[in-house]
Amino acid sequence: MALPVRTLAFLLIGAVLVLGLESACRGVLWRRELNPILRGRLLTERLGCVNCHRPVGAIEIPNPASRWGTVPRFQGGNAFMYGPSRAEIEEFIRFGAPRAWLDEPRVEARLAGQRLRMPAFGDRLSDTEVGSLVSYVAALEGVEPRGGEDAAAGRELARQEGCLSCHGIEGSGGLPNPGSLGGFVPGFLGGNFTDLVANRGEFDEWVRTGTSTRLASNPLIRYFWQRQEISMPAYRETLDEQQIGALWDWVQALRAAS
Repeated sequence: MALPVRTLAFLLIGAVLVLGLESACRGVLWRRELNPILRGRLLTERLGCVNCHRPVGAIEIPNPASRWGTVPRFQGGNAFMYGPSRAEIEEFIRFGAPRAWLDEPRVEARLAGQRLRMPAFGDRLSDTEVGSLVSYVAALEGVEPRGGEDAAAGRELARQEGCLSCHGIEGSGGLPNPGSLGGFVPGFLGGNFTDLVANRGEFDEWVRTGTSTRLASNPLIRYFWQRQEISMPAYRETLDEQQIGALWDWVQALRAAS
């Protein structure tokens, strides 16, 4: 039986409103998610850095006449061979190599002879953009990690439990989650975190049960939770109070430094 014209009109208007709301929410949530590490990741894509350095996990491309014969890829411990501190990573980005390398004629000659050479971005990027790239590379490699021993334990636990595969490098967020309200898995650094986690007790609830009682009472949020592809798992059987506390310390150290 055909639906009345008025009913069809109401359904159409409702669909338009829902789609418009979803689109608006995506834009707002994405802006609230941005943080230095996530901005750095996006910059590496926009600037073409991944063309040479390759995405995380990819095989390095050849670079004849260079010291190790390849262009170092992101992650995998390469920063500790090329730039073991944030300051040296920044010099690579600004000048194409650390100043100490450029001041050494033998090293400069080797750099000039290799097929691919790191460009200098110092005159093309703002200080904020350079800082974001440094934050991203340092996060990938674990250079000068934030926080003390408790935070370090939480960071290692997050790696072991696979948290970063969804929440992003150092909890920077922004990885795709089709069907979710924002279209991505939120991280721990941006403004979305404070909307999802009001306090330490709610953080514990998320980790233990994979959800939030407070947010689950919202019909709109429940609608998107039911259609999203990736949902938070429950760790009540695998993590104890001390481990959850270490995760909390790590997240707080990250937020304090961002």
